Amino acid sequence: MTAEGRPRGAADADVPGVVAHDVFCLYPTPRGYVAALRGLTLEIAAGERVVVHGPNGSGKTTLLRVLSGELPPSAGLVRVAGVDLVGAESGERTHLRSRLLGLVDQHHARTLRPEMDVRDNVALQLRLAGWDASSARARAVETLESLGLEQLAARRPQTLSGGEAQRVAICAALAHRPLLVLADEPTGELDRASANAVYDLLVTATAAVGASLLVVSHDARASRIADRVVRIRDGRLSEEWTPGTAGSETLVVDDRGWLRLPEALRRGTGVGGGVHAEAADGRIVLTGRERAGRRPQPPGSGASEPAVTPARTLAAARQEAGPGAAPAAEIVAVSVSRDGRDVLVDVSLVVRSGELTVVQGPSGSGKTTLLRLMTGLERPDTGVVRVCGTDLAGLDRAALARLRRAHLAVAGQSGSLLETLDVRENLDLVRDARALPADDGLVEGWIEALGLAPIRHRPVRVLSGGERQRVAVARALAVDPELAVMDEPTSQQDEANAERLVTVLVAAARRGLAVVVATHDPVLTAAADQIRTLG
Repeated sequence: MTAEGRPRGAADADVPGVVAHDVFCLYPTPRGYVAALRGLTLEIAAGERVVVHGPNGSGKTTLLRVLSGELPPSAGLVRVAGVDLVGAESGERTHLRSRLLGLVDQHHARTLRPEMDVRDNVALQLRLAGWDASSARARAVETLESLGLEQLAARRPQTLSGGEAQRVAICAALAHRPLLVLADEPTGELDRASANAVYDLLVTATAAVGASLLVVSHDARASRIADRVVRIRDGRLSEEWTPGTAGSETLVVDDRGWLRLPEALRRGTGVGGGVHAEAADGRIVLTGRERAGRRPQPPGSGASEPAVTPARTLAAARQEAGPGAAPAAEIVAVSVSRDGRDVLVDVSLVVRSGELTVVQGPSGSGKTTLLRLMTGLERPDTGVVRVCGTDLAGLDRAALARLRRAHLAVAGQSGSLLETLDVRENLDLVRDARALPADDGLVEGWIEALGLAPIRHRPVRVLSGGERQRVAVARALAVDPELAVMDEPTSQQDEANAERLVTVLVAAARRGLAVVVATHDPVLTAAADQIRTLG
């Protein structure tokens, strides 16, 4: 091995980034096993850039966990950066993650340590790999300079914008010059300009060290950096194509002969049952067979649309109070500075019951800070914050907690769910914690509305990022709050589930809830009753 942990010899070009064949991955649950990967086959050549798309729950997160050595496959062949992960010992997996892989998370806070400056954050991976402090810091500065970020070296992560922090996280993932970079929704919480900068940096940084790149994303714009785009459905590779080649998207037949028809293609045939396949003139012809006793549902018929948001007694009462009722929240001439930088300057906002309020603006414009002020998790330098008629300035920490418990619900970017509990148990627990009576109709209503019914009894630890995000939203709504505050609730959703979530939030507002959302999502913004733009 080289000093940097790479295989010796001519070369990196001879070491494929990923070789995965017929991979299965099963999660144990109290009700049996869940198959997250079902015979998936994927290869990524040395230096190749691949973008992976797929709906929530399709197996993308599990694929990343398997490739990073975090989760052992149940069956199949998995070789990453030359390391065979089937039956690999703990030391081999640790070596893979510390020396050969670069990992970029959607939430840069999981990567960057707030007590360290940018230079030391970038050097941290090298220190963990055994480098001395001086050499690691020198390499960190070299990496920052090579990628045009040297001006950030002395700053702390909490002083950076979202886009800046994510670019620093990429530097930290590349400083040790890995063979393969795995990026999980790296732009999910960024505005378009910041997202483009992150994509450009991923290309530049991986090309500089000759690394392969695998990006998991719901963002269609990610394809512009890809040599190849693949889609995963139901734990298998279903389609692949080369960006920029019109009509190049092709279906994939895997190692076991499985073919997954995209939902739009299947529905477009009007097929409601099985499909008959036959060979004809060198082609395979698929003919739809309608299931007995069932008529096919045309697109847009409403057959698969989300359930109606549950009726809410408290919300109805608030709505009946009429326009004269006090605002759910008021922000008056608020300013916040952090480490000499103005985060918010003289910002005002009134949030009313029965409305969906969207806070938008570029990364670093103060959206999350504004939400934290509204929930009493942060205090302004100047200005007034009132929630449900109460001035938060007069409340100590315990009183703020009591106010949140009585009136608010929060769905943050991280979700903060209890991993060992299932979906339903997470919702029941939050009602128990607030001493609210059991209400099966309300809880099940949110589960149905957010498309969580099929996974209601699955432990949170086995859910995809998008599924967890919807559970966090359901948990916030299940306590029937007066004010629901949500930070980027659609950032990990596929297109269908993002639209479902927007529909639920609009319906919840129509029933009297005050909903405040920080977002970059144009679909969510288009549905808003009020838009406040920062920055």
